[in-house]
Amino acid sequence: MLLHLDYHGSEPICRQAVAQIKLLVVNGKLKPGDKLPTIRDLAHQLKVNPTTVCRIYNELAHEGVVTLRHGQGVFISQGVHRFARSEVRRSIAKHAQTLLVEGLRQGLSLEEIHAILAEEHRKIEEQKP
Repeated sequence: MLLHLDYHGSEPICRQAVAQIKLLVVNGKLKPGDKLPTIRDLAHQLKVNPTTVCRIYNELAHEGVVTLRHGQGVFISQGVHRFARSEVRRSIAKHAQTLLVEGLRQGLSLEEIHAILAEEHRKIEEQKP
């Protein structure tokens, strides 16, 4: 599993890794049942403390992306963890507001923000096998 982290950026390493693993699931590069690297192996690969990898895996487990099996490892979950639709909408709205505020603050129009979202969606779709 190859993750590209920006160690000097403002976004925490943990958040970057969680987002990239979710993207690998969305674009089909990680499939249900796939085993992820051990905590020690991923920590070595990412050059981070094993505690950071524990946080990454725990966050993914909390969100239903992975299943932690004691003594066996970490696996991509078989089914999609479904939250109540209202909870999902509330979470997405919070993220959308953050994106909108930042885009508008930087002088982008709503149309430009829509175009960015459409382009990112296209890129994700192109990565699917």
